[in-house]
Amino acid sequence: MPRPRITSLLPQALRRRLRLEPSAAASAPPAPEDPLLQLGRLLRQKREEQGLSLRQLATETRISTPVIEALERGWRDRLPEPAYLRTMLALLEQHLGLEPGALNAALPLQAHPLDDHSKQPSLLRRFTPGSIDVFTSWQGTVLYGLLTAGLIYAVNLQQQQLAAANQLTLRPVPPLTEAERVKPPDSNALLLQVHPDLRPLQQAARGVAQKQWSREARQEGGGPGVLRLRLDQPTSLQLSSESGEGTRLQGARGSLVLQMQPPLQVQLTPPPAAGSGAVRWNEQPLEAEAGRPGGYRVPPAAARGSAAAPAALPSVAPPADLP
Repeated sequence: MPRPRITSLLPQALRRRLRLEPSAAASAPPAPEDPLLQLGRLLRQKREEQGLSLRQLATETRISTPVIEALERGWRDRLPEPAYLRTMLALLEQHLGLEPGALNAALPLQAHPLDDHSKQPSLLRRFTPGSIDVFTSWQGTVLYGLLTAGLIYAVNLQQQQLAAANQLTLRPVPPLTEAERVKPPDSNALLLQVHPDLRPLQQAARGVAQKQWSREARQEGGGPGVLRLRLDQPTSLQLSSESGEGTRLQGARGSLVLQMQPPLQVQLTPPPAAGSGAVRWNEQPLEAEAGRPGGYRVPPAAARGSAAAPAALPSVAPPADLP
């Protein structure tokens, strides 16, 4: 009589569990490898072929070392945004001599707009307190806003508590008294009133120097002047100076105005009537020389101890900040 097998003595449910058949894990196909890991091995291989370290590659490409390390190790959650990552991948491909688009596997896949999984917010799922960029990200802006609102609320609450405890004194700023409104006299202004010569620009704006020079020029008769002749009848005119310059006119009649430099001599034939003011120098009538009818002479400025007239000073307005 054959001996029963041990398996026949076991319950049917236990026999099904112990049945020798291929496991579900062995029958399932292996999971595909992440393309980012393959990309990382390729990137590390090209970098080592050129004898570059992570720091050297980061310095030459201007890409941070953590980003290159995340690419080589397949850390997708530590990669930057796709807009920045696309530019970095192009720089790495160009620097390591790879074909264009060889590193595009590091870019995240674009989900289809009708896909249900794409409707889930990815920003909140990726958000961690350590990933906040307080200067550029929206999380930093929200953090700043919450912090500011909290501080304002805390200050307001403190003021309310102090006012409730009668410890907050609100006193308006009193107005200035009459004595405080009156400004003390400025010593510089008093000094300028005593010595106005200390304000040359203001004096130049008022034309003080120009008036003084004109007054001295009229008193001394030096410098260029205006010779005015009024000829009521045809007259022979002769002008001459000690420097050899001269002018001769025949049958001149009417009014003649010339700007000339003394000394000079004027000869009119026939001579005008005495006291008619036919010859004027700087609007002052000249008298004919004794013993020479019709002869007039303007003496030189050097004979009266004056030099050539200086140029007129320009009118300059004083600065607005001076008192």
